[in-house]
Amino acid sequence: MLLALSTPVSAIDMQPVEKTAVIVFINGQKFYVHTVKQGDTLFSLAKTYEVSEDVIRQNNANMGTDLKIDQTIKIPVPESAQKSAKAEKRRKKDFLTHKVQAGQTLYAIARDYNISVAVLREDNPSINPQALSIGETLWIRRAEVGKSNEQQTQAEMAEYTESLNSVTNDDGFDHYVVQAGETIYSLSRRFGITEEEFARLNDVSAGLKAGAMIRIPRPEQADEELADAEPALSSADVHFRALPSSEQLNVALMLPMSVENRTNASYVEFYQGFLLGMETLKQTGRGEAKLTVYNTAHDPMKVDEIVRSTMFEGTNLIVGPVYEDELTPVVRYAEQHSVPVVSPLATLSAVQSPALYQLSPSTEHKYDKVADLVDGERDIFMIYADSYDQEFEAEAKQLLHGRPYHSYTYSFSDQKSIFKARSADAPFDVIEGMDTVLMNEKPRLFVVLANKEVDVDRILGTISSSKVAISDRSIPCAEYTVLGTSRWGRFANIDHTTYFNNNVVMISTYHAKRDVQAVREFDSRYIEAYGGLPSLYAYRGYDAAILFGGGMRGDIEYNMLDKSYAPLQTVYKFKQEGENGKYVNQEWMRINYNSNYTITVE
Repeated sequence: MLLALSTPVSAIDMQPVEKTAVIVFINGQKFYVHTVKQGDTLFSLAKTYEVSEDVIRQNNANMGTDLKIDQTIKIPVPESAQKSAKAEKRRKKDFLTHKVQAGQTLYAIARDYNISVAVLREDNPSINPQALSIGETLWIRRAEVGKSNEQQTQAEMAEYTESLNSVTNDDGFDHYVVQAGETIYSLSRRFGITEEEFARLNDVSAGLKAGAMIRIPRPEQADEELADAEPALSSADVHFRALPSSEQLNVALMLPMSVENRTNASYVEFYQGFLLGMETLKQTGRGEAKLTVYNTAHDPMKVDEIVRSTMFEGTNLIVGPVYEDELTPVVRYAEQHSVPVVSPLATLSAVQSPALYQLSPSTEHKYDKVADLVDGERDIFMIYADSYDQEFEAEAKQLLHGRPYHSYTYSFSDQKSIFKARSADAPFDVIEGMDTVLMNEKPRLFVVLANKEVDVDRILGTISSSKVAISDRSIPCAEYTVLGTSRWGRFANIDHTTYFNNNVVMISTYHAKRDVQAVREFDSRYIEAYGGLPSLYAYRGYDAAILFGGGMRGDIEYNMLDKSYAPLQTVYKFKQEGENGKYVNQEWMRINYNSNYTITVE
């Protein structure tokens, strides 16, 4: 528990506060969303965010007298900060402009330009994601157009909503982002309110658009409601039965193949890979199978109808649906009939069931395979930029487990790469290039947190150029590794040679290296069948079919436990979460870009 200092006692050894980049709108006003960290005080927060301590107290009625670690509070954005940010962006020349039309949402605009929601909000600091104004002009950064996709846009809107809900917990409402295909009727039924109440809480005069942010009453967890809830089934209630090869396997594949008559290419590719996996099983004598594909359209109501239909009767393996908000009726069916249901892509947070398998690996073990990089043998440098990956930062700090590190912020000025220290105990206040850091016998680890393509490219280029310059002068260069993130995969213009030059290491949920025989053979089959190279969705579809289509002939009886599977190259090993929880894959893939221009996978 942290004491909230109320008087500026000369800032005695005050620990600098890391200013959050998370900003939300509440009733038209902008607020920072700050999560309290070790060392934060009311005085230090007020100083960092340029507001008074009383203002922070007034806007957080539930804060109490003390700050608590991991407590979430909201802090008004000063008007001066808003004006200066806007003026800075207006000086830029490399922008398109977009005038908001009636019924448009931030989600729709980001999707139309394939640009990140985060970038749109950064360049338009006055924009309110919950309510765009008709005729409002938005700045669209040309260099970022085409660098995002619909899945990333959905994730960013969901992240914003989560941040908003975390600081509006005293008004009785939650916020929710409307998904494609959802209607006033379906949402009213889902959240247990009338259509009239829905319309009273939300402006639907221009219709309900995908990406719109709506208000819904926060559910009350009354004791009597909990008492009426259905009791959760235990693992002892769910008995999976292996099917002999003489018995037909009935598989339901539930994917959002299209939404509002727009085909989703990623899920079509997943289906194509799954189909090739089912053909493989048949060719290797695993028995006959009937595959039925259901288009869920990302509509929970439609999923419920599918599960209740007579066509679904007799299903004994379910793969899908993709989204967690569609899982409840499927899991209910699976538990009642002792049928395994496979979540093929999502990392689930709320749904638990002994009938459920999650192919995405557990976040708990994400960095187990890079523990050797922080074993105390290396000096560690965390490299930030003006825009950095906060999720990756949190993961990296968790990996370090309190071990010391040096943090620097990267910038590019006058054709030079500059690294400025973020803390007083850093070994160098300012670094130009990386020569001084690399002229050392002790190995180094660079954790690059920048999340803009140009910054990542320049940072990696600076480090490798310094290595070459030092070697050319016959000076010993420190051995080093760069820890990156698999999200760099969305960058289209980085020369991957720089990954090899810097011994880049990444952790990924999936990897398929095309020089591996199994992957090469699958590629040939896929190209012959569909006329193009497979994507990671196609690989995952194939894996799901081989794992569980094959598992239904034997391994499912012991719940797929105590065994590792590698249908192509990615490894899966399942462990149950708790006594009656879901089964979750534990295996992450460590990708090593080696200096001899080979890639190794662990």
